[in-house]
Amino acid sequence: RPASQNALGVDFTKQVPPMAITMTKAMTNTITDKSGKRWNIMVVPDKECVVNSGLSSTRGGKMASYMYAHDGIGKERLKNPRIFRGDQWLDTGWDNAMALYAGLTKKILDNDGPNALFYDCFDHGGAGGGFENTWGTGKLMFSALQTPMVRIHNRPAYNSECHATREMGVGELNNSYEDAQLADTIFCTGANPYETQSNYFLNHWVPNLSGSTVDKKKQRFPGETAAAAKVIIVDPRRTATVAICEQVAGKDNVLHLDIEPGSDTALFNTLFTYVVEQGWHDKEFIAKHTRGIERRRQDQPHEHGGWGQGHRHSRCEAAPGRVSGPTNPS
Repeated sequence: RPASQNALGVDFTKQVPPMAITMTKAMTNTITDKSGKRWNIMVVPDKECVVNSGLSSTRGGKMASYMYAHDGIGKERLKNPRIFRGDQWLDTGWDNAMALYAGLTKKILDNDGPNALFYDCFDHGGAGGGFENTWGTGKLMFSALQTPMVRIHNRPAYNSECHATREMGVGELNNSYEDAQLADTIFCTGANPYETQSNYFLNHWVPNLSGSTVDKKKQRFPGETAAAAKVIIVDPRRTATVAICEQVAGKDNVLHLDIEPGSDTALFNTLFTYVVEQGWHDKEFIAKHTRGIERRRQDQPHEHGGWGQGHRHSRCEAAPGRVSGPTNPS
């Protein structure tokens, strides 16, 4: 069809130029609406989107295939409530399900209060799920039933997996994606972004590591030095992220600290000690917005035998010189 007769605006009556469009089977599906009418659908990434610039991740690129179709991968999706009787799950109606759920919940609330209601759930989803996946359950648990007894994923409570960094004042997910295009040094710990955040890595890290964002840095920060970024990756494994960073940025600009699992606290305490010893920390900012820095400095040398580079080496199984040399972002 000509461009005026298809949703993509592409003229398929002639050869489509290379890289002009990406189409895979996973991007398409055929669904049936309530009236019985069938629709061909296709979900494609938006080239104007500042997050992915037309790239699609392994999950996002399959969003169309997740739409319900009787013969698709969503065919196992529940169409009605189910109840477990004997040794099997059986279909049931909404009235029966709600009476059972609400009745049992009310009995527990009346007898023992909301603290006796426990939930085990997830709090986000991929490929377009996200907040919408658990908005209703969140309102039910926290607003209606008012129970605090909720755990998520692999955790004992509705809490973070990054307790130590939170205590240090570094909240997770606290940066703009664009920061990865502008940073002088990217510090990545406990993550494998090529495989787990591919659009973030390919569309924001890689341009910076290759030097493609130097002009953007000069525009944003006039008078400052601007060059391709360096990257520090803390991970016991040599992941695909490490290999690709070395290929794009060059091995001299990539530091992979393959520490022993569980020794990251020793590493961060050592880095903290070293940065303070060198006077690199922002004293004015710390004085205005934090407390306890002096006590922390006093306690640091006495904890677990001290956090000098030699001690970190014994805990992390990484060469001492790799901290004082390549890890200096300057």
